Order: sequence, then structure tokens, then C-alpha cells
Amino acid sequence: MLIEFTVSNFRSIHEPQTWSMVAAPALKEWEERNTFPALESKKELRLLRAAALYGPNAAGKSTLVQALAFVKDQVVNSARESQQGDLIPVVPFKLTAASRAADSEFSVQFIESGVRYEYGFRCNALRFTEEWLYAYPTARAQKWFHRVYDAQTGKDAYAPFSAHFLGGQQRHVWASETRPNALFLSRCMQSNNEQLKPVFEWFSQRLRVVEAPGALSSSFTAQQCESDAGRTKVVEFLTSADLSIDGIRLEHRAFTPDMLPSSVSDVMRQELLNHYRGKEFTTLKFQRRDANTGEMVEFDENEESDGTRALFAFAGPWMDVMEHSLVLVVDELDSSLHPLVVRHLVSLLLHANSQAQLLFTTHDTTLLSQKLLRRDQVWFIEKNDAREARLYPLSDFSPRENEAIERGYLNGRYGGIPHLQELDFYGS
Repeated sequence: MLIEFTVSNFRSIHEPQTWSMVAAPALKEWEERNTFPALESKKELRLLRAAALYGPNAAGKSTLVQALAFVKDQVVNSARESQQGDLIPVVPFKLTAASRAADSEFSVQFIESGVRYEYGFRCNALRFTEEWLYAYPTARAQKWFHRVYDAQTGKDAYAPFSAHFLGGQQRHVWASETRPNALFLSRCMQSNNEQLKPVFEWFSQRLRVVEAPGALSSSFTAQQCESDAGRTKVVEFLTSADLSIDGIRLEHRAFTPDMLPSSVSDVMRQELLNHYRGKEFTTLKFQRRDANTGEMVEFDENEESDGTRALFAFAGPWMDVMEHSLVLVVDELDSSLHPLVVRHLVSLLLHANSQAQLLFTTHDTTLLSQKLLRRDQVWFIEKNDAREARLYPLSDFSPRENEAIERGYLNGRYGGIPHLQELDFYGS
């Protein structure tokens, strides 16, 4: 489970901003539905199941999601995919000379297998300049490793490894083999370090980030439809959202040269033939019953609406998140989806019998008036006069339990809305 994520000096974010999933102790509404029971060993820590982020266009909502995606990618891939000298794809806040020259910093606190961890790093385009990992198997922190770049020697310096971080002399070998543009955690996992496996797998498997829902492929959901049981679950999921889908059929076709358009050049045709030869293509068929005969009538995927295709693409990942207690982060959840469908998706996750979490950005203000989210589950982001993104929770305003949150937000009480101006195209 995610506890909190902090980022600074990344794209539109300058000063440190923290998105927290810690429930406000003073709030008691919908506690059983919207929060997790406090862990026995951490009774003071109660976490939220979901959090929504509101803000005007270009305020920094997508930046926050991109920052989490960047951390995940670097943990999973920096040691295995980058080469010596490759640039790290990090972009600092560009509107001050100091920030352009400074490092970006990221820190994530989470719980995996009952243990709390804090992992973070600092970096620029050339190298990682700091990296640390703390574990809390008990109330007291254990600093497993801390790596800092020494500019005078031009090398990374590692603090004495904690006795709690196992590996003996091998730990120093991993450190010496960690490239400047790779993370030590990522390098250790190249050697299948069992102790760090829960930390690595939280990023690689537990954390799911969807930066562009509109571009979400339907392939994962289609794979779930390969079995009768999986197909039934997907159809039930779509039907619960009132899509009137009675069935789904997968049509498998082996590749044949006549699938290629006639307009491609001979050279390109040969390359495509070599690439696709022996491969199989899967086509989705959505089925609805004839109103009179009851027979199934099939519709191609391109005959369906954007909303139907978007929800089908979401169906498999959404059920996977609920079934396997994943942390799902989605930018613009309401893209191509009706507000009631968005409410339905969020409600499904809140009622799931799992430890799944959902963090999402949205412009759908109807969620604020439907008694779905607690006051500590609503966040806002906006830019200040220096054009720096600033993140803050609704609970900062101490709203009353029955306050009209949607109306207050649209009236500007909490900020996080666009400031619009009249335009006179024709002059006065």
C-alpha cells in the first residue's frame, strides 16, 4: 500500500510536494468503506483506499502522475536497459536558473508484506547523486543503504551498510558495479537479491501507472477473455456499467500477406512479412442479442463508441487491481467516461475485499457531491505566481461534514480552478 509520494524539482513542480494516503485521524465518515483497518504493528497509521486530484489544465496533475511513472521506470529498468553514458530522462523545473542546474528528488513511502519502507533518490540527466532505503520492520528505522555522489572524487560514496542489509562483501561488489546512470536497487535485483525483492516488486508489480487512459490498449482485457470464466467476468463488468454487452468473442487469425496494404513499398513489405510471419492476430467481437430472435449479433471494435472501448480497456486492469491488491494511478480517469461510470468504477474499488488503492486525476466535480469520497481523499493542485505547482488537500480548509464541496470548489473557495478572462476578438 502507498503511504505517500514526494517529488521536487520535476517539470512544473519546484518545491517539494507530497501526495499522502494517510487518513486524517479526526475524520470518521465512511471509515470502514474508504480506509483500511490500521495495521496491528502500526495502529496509528490508517490509510485511504482512494484519492482524487483536481486542478485546472496545465496545473501539474499530469506531472505528479509522470513523476511516479518515472520512479517506477528507473527502479525497474535503469540497470538493465540503460548503457554507460545514456542520459536519464529527467526534466527539472525550468523557470529559475537554480532549478535548471539542480537535481530532481523523489521519495516513496509504502507498505509491502507488512513492512514499511521509505525509498528515494536524487538525480540529474547525467547521474544519480543520492539514493537511500529505510525499512521499518519495527517502529525503529533501519537504514539499509545510502549512496551519495562525491563531486570531489567523482565517485559514489556508500555509507557503511547496515547489519540489517544482508549480503556481506557482495554488497560492495554490487555498489562498484552500479553505473552512474543506474540505481543501486535496480543493480542489486540483477543479482536476484532476495531481501530487496519485496521493495523491487512493489514498484515493478504492485504499482500500476496509467498516464494516458485514451491510449490504454485493450489487449490485457482481451487476454482475460481467453477463458470462459474470464470472459464472463469481463461481460459482467461491462454490463454493470450499463453497456448492454451480451457477449464477447475473440477471433484468432494467422497472419497472411494479403493483410498488408497494397500501398506499402516492396522493401517495407518484405520487412513486415519477415516481422509478422508465423504470428497470430486477435480481433474483438462485441455481441448483442437481436431483440426479436435472441440470436447474437456481432459488432467490430471500431463500431463501438469511444466510451465502450475505453471501459473495455479499463475492465481487465481494474479487475486485476482489485483482485491482486495493486496500487493504481490514473491520469484523467474521466476521459471518455460518463460521470456515473466514473463513480461506478471508484465505488467498485472502495467496496473491493482487498488492499487495492486508487489515485486519480479528474475534472469530474460530480464526485464531490455524491458522498463517495471523504474530505481527506480530495486534493487540489494549482500554480502560484511563480508558476510552480502547489499540491494541497481539501482538509486544509476544515470543511464541515455536510458542506457542499462541489459548489464550493466551482465557486473558487478551495482554489484549483482556472482563472478565465474575457476576450474581445473584435476590439472595443
